[in-house]
Amino acid sequence: MAKNPEYYNWRRLARQILAHRRELVSANLIAVLATLAAVPVPLLLPVLVDEVLLGEPGPVVPLMQSLLPENWARPAVYIFMMVGVALALRVASLGLNVWQTRQFTRISKDIVFRMRERLLGHLGRVSMREYEQLGSGAVASRLVTDLNTIDDFLGTTISRFIIALLTILGTASVLLWVHWQLGLLIILLNPVVILVATRIGRHVKALKKAENQATEVFQGVLT
Repeated sequence: MAKNPEYYNWRRLARQILAHRRELVSANLIAVLATLAAVPVPLLLPVLVDEVLLGEPGPVVPLMQSLLPENWARPAVYIFMMVGVALALRVASLGLNVWQTRQFTRISKDIVFRMRERLLGHLGRVSMREYEQLGSGAVASRLVTDLNTIDDFLGTTISRFIIALLTILGTASVLLWVHWQLGLLIILLNPVVILVATRIGRHVKALKKAENQATEVFQGVLT
């Protein structure tokens, strides 16, 4: 079965993904930039509060004092500047995330198009006996539901996984830099969260499989 040119497995799917190396590299670079823009946002205002209200020494206020005129060196100006920087970084992060998702969507649509094209070509060579055994509902489910699942996986799940992984690494680095004891505690709790998410993912996988089977039966009844 592995020698069948119409047979798809993870290795063949990976080869098709790697055929879009240029788009993959650009999408990953965009993901890195999006993470770099998103990670500092939650820390800007707390750092400003520490330096302006609590009077603790830090690099932010001296930097703004060196950039602003002397008559603008006021706490209100510092706050407005920091809020503006935070909003700019947030908008940049959202824009880069959309751009990165677009890159992965283009890759997934091209791969799914080629898969659907091959499957449609293969249907013309299938005997009527196999149609009778499988049923038209099963054939339609393979062409629509299963390919849509692959499309969602390639276009959405992978792109979000990269962003989530980079965000976790960036946030962990910042937490260790700000307060290493608290950061270490949060990092040590992450495996528990991952374990729970993995078990939930397995349950969702079973539900998704049951949904596809129900769709197949429903389409078979309709036809």
